[in-house]
Amino acid sequence: MELGDLKDAWTQYDKKLTENLKLNEELFKKINFNNCKKEIQKPLYYEIFSVVFYFLILTFFVGASIRFISEPKLFIPGFISAFICLLFLIITIIKINRFLTIDYYGSSVLKLQKDIAALNKLLIRFRKYELISVPIVVVLFMPLLNKIFNNIDVYEHVKLYIIEIIFIIVLTYPATFWIYRNLYDNKFKNAEKLLSELNKFEKEE
Repeated sequence: MELGDLKDAWTQYDKKLTENLKLNEELFKKINFNNCKKEIQKPLYYEIFSVVFYFLILTFFVGASIRFISEPKLFIPGFISAFICLLFLIITIIKINRFLTIDYYGSSVLKLQKDIAALNKLLIRFRKYELISVPIVVVLFMPLLNKIFNNIDVYEHVKLYIIEIIFIIVLTYPATFWIYRNLYDNKFKNAEKLLSELNKFEKEE
């Protein structure tokens, strides 16, 4: 083989090698972006479920409050509970909108990191409001629920009222923290780890 042919063969080999490396890099990036999106989609699905849940609860409280409109001790807490559910519904829609604005494939790794961090920060801020509101909501909706399902006036059974409140709060907080840890915190950590690996890979190129 002449020197010119050898050079041409080497050039073609080098070109194919470069193309393969570039293809592998793009494949690596795409896999990481897909995995990142998959992690963030899981809390998004929970938020979508929450929209349906809050809408149903809101409908229930509005209907129940109207039913007892002649009894202020039931109508007022029921109406306030409905209003809080409406706020939660609005907050959840805001969160979903932020989830959907993230561009996983058209953004740089750095921008994607910033967008996901900003989303996580927003979720944590709303989380504080949700945790603070739990006791308030429980205190408000228990009179209405007891009247509808047990035909009991909790204002005449204060001890029962207090026991029910404590019982529900004791169950609610551990379940809520479990959801936050497993459906939110862990997923965002996994997404951040994937993006950090991708960012490191790009810097090494």
